[in-house]
Amino acid sequence: MYLEKMKKCSQILKNIKECPKKYAIYNKINPILCDVSLRDGIQNAKKENFPTDKKMSIFHTIVTEFQPKKIEIGSLTSPKILPVMSDTSVLHNYVCQYLNMHININKLTDKPETYVLIPSENQLYSAFKHNMKNFSFITSTSEQFQIRNTKKTLTETKLEFDRMFSMWFREPEKDLHKTKLYISCINSCPILGLIDNDLILKEILYYHKTYDFNEICLSDTMGTLKYDDFTYIIDSCILFGVAPSKLSFHFHCSKDNYENLEKIIYYCFTKNLNKFDISMLGTGGCSVTMNSDKLAPNLSYDMFYNIINKYIEKKLQ
Repeated sequence: MYLEKMKKCSQILKNIKECPKKYAIYNKINPILCDVSLRDGIQNAKKENFPTDKKMSIFHTIVTEFQPKKIEIGSLTSPKILPVMSDTSVLHNYVCQYLNMHININKLTDKPETYVLIPSENQLYSAFKHNMKNFSFITSTSEQFQIRNTKKTLTETKLEFDRMFSMWFREPEKDLHKTKLYISCINSCPILGLIDNDLILKEILYYHKTYDFNEICLSDTMGTLKYDDFTYIIDSCILFGVAPSKLSFHFHCSKDNYENLEKIIYYCFTKNLNKFDISMLGTGGCSVTMNSDKLAPNLSYDMFYNIINKYIEKKLQ
């Protein structure tokens, strides 16, 4: 299946690059992709189905065939909660060594940034100890979702961010690190249902103004986000001072919402919003808060490249 997806994506890109007009539009969009296959893509899987050597093999495929700008390679969450993530520090060490050795060979011309999800203050200490450089953090627009997902209220989450950033500023190499904040439940929660767009906007602006995250990633947790809600949230964010370059998107795609997702991504292209999480696996979603039948897979490479190709074709009509 991986090979088939690779061939489809490679052919789409080849066709785009061979046409100067298409390639000019593609370069103007300048998609910056973060591969989340090894974190969100497998977080619901059984540990025995993804041993460390298989993860290494997936990593090789990601960097040599898909070549994203960023890769999230796991989470330092408790092995009791997500056993499949118990080898994250081992995988991280391997990935760093591989990238340092193989830069500029075997098709790897640009060294991708590697991220690890940090679910708590204690795990940030562990991340520094393991010489990890780039960190993802999680919050939500839904109190109930956050409690079920992290066992912390939104207020407790924000107080923890206060402490973590205080710790951060004491780090001698703090400027070498990059941070990404996932804000879940844009704009629907698996527990509460729809959430008011202005409440969502208020939460986004709080994190933007209070903390110096390099990237704020809005996550459509349910895979049900509608075009009109999305454009209202994004237009308002930009109006209130959030730079488009600071925003990224983690889309899940349910079968019933593909048309909305396509329109949403088209809209991103027109607004210079070019950062997207992506996966080579047809899985994903938060099993801690959602039943398996409600999980929607991550935006995939083949889906994304089909959408971008269709957008370019429309621009040339």
